[in-house]
Amino acid sequence: MALRTSLIRSVALAGAALFTATAATAQAPSGPAAAEQPPKAWFGPQAAPYKVETPIALIHGLLIDATGAPAKPGHTVLIDGGKIEAVGPDGSIPIPSDARVFDASGMTIMPGLINSNQHIQLNPLFPAPVADLPIADLRARWEANFANMPRKAFVYLMQGITTMRQTSGPYKRELPVKQQIDSGQIPGPRIMLGGALIMSRQHFQQYTDKNRTPAEALDWLENDFAYFVVDDIDRDLAKISGPEFNYWKLYLGDEVFDGKNDFTDDQLRKIIAKGHALGKKIDVHANSTPDGFARLLKFDIDTLEHPFETDFLLDEKTIAGFAKKGVIADTLLRVRVTAAEHQMDPNRFNTTDYIMSSTPEEYRIIMNYRDKMLYNKRNPDHRGLAFYEKRASNSDMFGQSGPSFNDQMKGRDTARENMRRFIKAGVKFSMGTDSTSFLNFQQDDPNATEMAYMVELGMTPMDSIIASTRNGAEMLGMSASLGTVEAGKIADVIVVAGNPLEDIGVMKNVAVVIKDGIRFK
Repeated sequence: MALRTSLIRSVALAGAALFTATAATAQAPSGPAAAEQPPKAWFGPQAAPYKVETPIALIHGLLIDATGAPAKPGHTVLIDGGKIEAVGPDGSIPIPSDARVFDASGMTIMPGLINSNQHIQLNPLFPAPVADLPIADLRARWEANFANMPRKAFVYLMQGITTMRQTSGPYKRELPVKQQIDSGQIPGPRIMLGGALIMSRQHFQQYTDKNRTPAEALDWLENDFAYFVVDDIDRDLAKISGPEFNYWKLYLGDEVFDGKNDFTDDQLRKIIAKGHALGKKIDVHANSTPDGFARLLKFDIDTLEHPFETDFLLDEKTIAGFAKKGVIADTLLRVRVTAAEHQMDPNRFNTTDYIMSSTPEEYRIIMNYRDKMLYNKRNPDHRGLAFYEKRASNSDMFGQSGPSFNDQMKGRDTARENMRRFIKAGVKFSMGTDSTSFLNFQQDDPNATEMAYMVELGMTPMDSIIASTRNGAEMLGMSASLGTVEAGKIADVIVVAGNPLEDIGVMKNVAVVIKDGIRFK
């Protein structure tokens, strides 16, 4: 789906701050002479191919460096050669004569955002990765999704995401996009790959049986999509052991573990030890049961995905265990509550943002979903209409009904309470959204929405920012080079129009994006 972020919102504010040729020009008094000959060649971001050109100075901004220090007004950040050269009060840093200067008055300078669970290959119009179509139609749908990956990467970057963990496969299709971005051919975040969703043969069988996957689609699903089914730990994991893979993501089944229906304890310990020996973080998409979460405390995992379930409250003892072990939990509340929140306001899909970013056929599908949401909301106690009608074969339909509107609201409340409990227990968070999963549209800026959830449920705005920057770098094992605005670090810096410490909602208003010392917005 050709998605377009709501960039219009930031134009009025961002346009007031202009790049100029030198520090002297930027800090000179304004007047008619200056207005007559503006340095037009230096307005706006750079063009492709993207490479470091000149130093950049961000001046007069409120600095949130994400180190934990208080915000500092009237600060300058000097960027040169792809790195942060210096940070200090205005006037304390010599600015090179060839620097491009951005006046960030009334704005906030902060690290580029790190989304720790995000996707470039998903389409929010359809659930994934259920294989629910004839194989020819399935391949055609996903080829269209793969072709749209550069567009999604661009939108994420414009929303302030300078680094993202691509938390599923297929890496064979995603790696070329990553390489195009890294080489400066196309704009996008720094994409960190995990290879695929590592799962046991038993779990794969459970999953395909549960979803009535047609036999003709099984080979495609196992070998050409998001899953990495492990039969032999040493042999199979060697395929994703290279330096292009930053971490490994274990995908455990939703059934209560009975000793044989998923990876055994010994197998998990072997996988984890092998990954750590290779310098890879171990990420886990948890088994979605209380027992499944508790089981994870036996293992030396680094990060946890999807901790906020909608159908049960996780006990405080288990949550405290994650806090004690220092596990970083990816927030991912948005993906849990997005369907419920869309149903609270189905008419959000009537807006021009959705119309302009959709083809006529895509918008027809969105209107189909909207009408079902309106029906569910008007009949809150009835069994809800399922938005997407799953097909087990060409004519065998199932999934025609879903939870009632009231039940979905209860599920939303449960997920939010789980997040509140994690916050109260002091579990360290990173920000993740799982966009663009089903109904998790880029138009809604899920990154900013996720940050707002953190604040709503008990975190300070500063802690929400740290979770979305510094903690994301720690999750990647890249704290020495990313995640904060400090001299010597990679120059991933954004400027936000407004003060997120006063209103976290301004995170939807990203005015400037600099990645690797290159201005993209």
